[in-house]
Amino acid sequence: MGFCYFLLTLMLTPQGLSSGYLDDWKDYDYPNYNYLGEGTDPPSFVTHPQSFTVEVGQSVVIPCVVDKPESKNKIIIKKVPANGASEKLLSVGREKVTPDARVTVDGSGVTITHVLPRDAGTFLCQIDLEPPLLLRHSLEVQYAAAVRALVPPEQRVVRGGRVVLECAARGNPVPSIRWSRQDGTLPSGQYYHQGHRLVLEAVERHMDGTYLCTADNGVGEPASAAVTITVEYPPEVTTERAIVRTGEGDNVELVCVVHGLPPPEVSWSRDGHPLPDTMMDTRLHFPYDHQQQQEQQYQQQQKQQHLTGEEPQFQQTEHYHNYYHHYQYHQQYNQYPLPPPGAVHTAHGSQTYSHRHTLTISHVTEKDFGAYVCIAENVHGQKNAVIQITGLPKPPQVNSSPNEGDSSRYSLTWETESYYPLTEYLIRYRKTHLGTYHSDQSVIFGGSWQNVSRPVDDDDVGHQGSRLLLTHTLQHLQVATDYVAVVRVRNKYGWSAESDTIYFSTKKEMRVLESTSEGTQLYLTPVVCLLAAAVCLTVV
Repeated sequence: MGFCYFLLTLMLTPQGLSSGYLDDWKDYDYPNYNYLGEGTDPPSFVTHPQSFTVEVGQSVVIPCVVDKPESKNKIIIKKVPANGASEKLLSVGREKVTPDARVTVDGSGVTITHVLPRDAGTFLCQIDLEPPLLLRHSLEVQYAAAVRALVPPEQRVVRGGRVVLECAARGNPVPSIRWSRQDGTLPSGQYYHQGHRLVLEAVERHMDGTYLCTADNGVGEPASAAVTITVEYPPEVTTERAIVRTGEGDNVELVCVVHGLPPPEVSWSRDGHPLPDTMMDTRLHFPYDHQQQQEQQYQQQQKQQHLTGEEPQFQQTEHYHNYYHHYQYHQQYNQYPLPPPGAVHTAHGSQTYSHRHTLTISHVTEKDFGAYVCIAENVHGQKNAVIQITGLPKPPQVNSSPNEGDSSRYSLTWETESYYPLTEYLIRYRKTHLGTYHSDQSVIFGGSWQNVSRPVDDDDVGHQGSRLLLTHTLQHLQVATDYVAVVRVRNKYGWSAESDTIYFSTKKEMRVLESTSEGTQLYLTPVVCLLAAAVCLTVV
């Protein structure tokens, strides 16, 4: 009757049960149904206080076993949440009070299935006696780490600036946090940075890419949050050839490659005069997309070769053309035959924005010779590169060894490039030993320049691809003497610039034995004579 009265009291109470556990159970007034008959020993808990540690999703049994289960004294099981909330009533005897379907009661404890983090706390097993009989258990619930970035997922910074990346994590046990880079090492050269905060100073464009904040506590899989850094920077302009040597009637291409973020605007000028850019067609080049296209076409080529046994043909991507007189502006990609997949990479997976700008001049005339400037500009600055179109020969490159000569001769060998046939070459040489000093500390060289000029016939020129090879032997040089020389070549448009200076030496005379009909004569060099005289003096 006492327990029925207790249940009736619960049903008539205005507050009723909470949506989770029963709150403020002490406010409910029910009779003392835990009583002892005369001459009856009170029950006691067989179970000792325990601490349970489980992972989220597992099951746990909270035991409240007594030595006299047949006793009429009912066990009250409550829970004190770990977050400090009020006590929750779970069961009274075999009657479950909490509506939580994950909790089952058998009179000697409770079982919780599919444990959640909110299940952590202190569980109280109580029998209302005088004094009350109480047993305490604790439950710790471990769950995998979760992490979130405390900064926007897209960070844009100007080169030279500062970036602070921060994240926060939760989990039980408390997770460790580290920063890493999705592709490659951090700018510091390390693979990881421990801590929730990563600071990048003096940012350069090679620091862009995706950075990962990873939290791990050993429960489940690590969790990561990604932040992408995009570095904006002024234009950078390079040329494929700074000097283009050509001639009348030829078609030439002037190429500049432009990097920058935001993508720069590009224009051309010639000899200080801007060329119209209204006809220019420029398109943004994403190397990663281009690489994917190359890999697909490479696979198609390999498939074609496998099926037909034929070598794949060179391919050329689409050209974008517009004409202004005989000037042609376009962007193109001529990187075939295609490399195998993976042969082209971008650093750390970062997006590199670039244009390849080509100015094509058809049917070149002498009037087209001059300086052409590729100009790139964005909000962070301007940069340009100069490409010179000329008909002059390339400065010679001397490739003969400094010690190839003998005592009175030396052979100079050089190579050059010229669109037109060479007509003449000029060699200037002199001795390199020093003379006296002037009062102003300047040095007077002991030898004056000697000039050797020769016309060039076709038979004098060797050919290796686009290179022209020539040679000349200098005669009547002094024995054991150091020389310096420079070379120039000429075609119909004029003289090239001088070659780099070359230093060479003639050899010393050696002892020579000559045989005659009247006998054998021994010729000794002055050095040998001096050595012989020194030996004689020593003996005396």
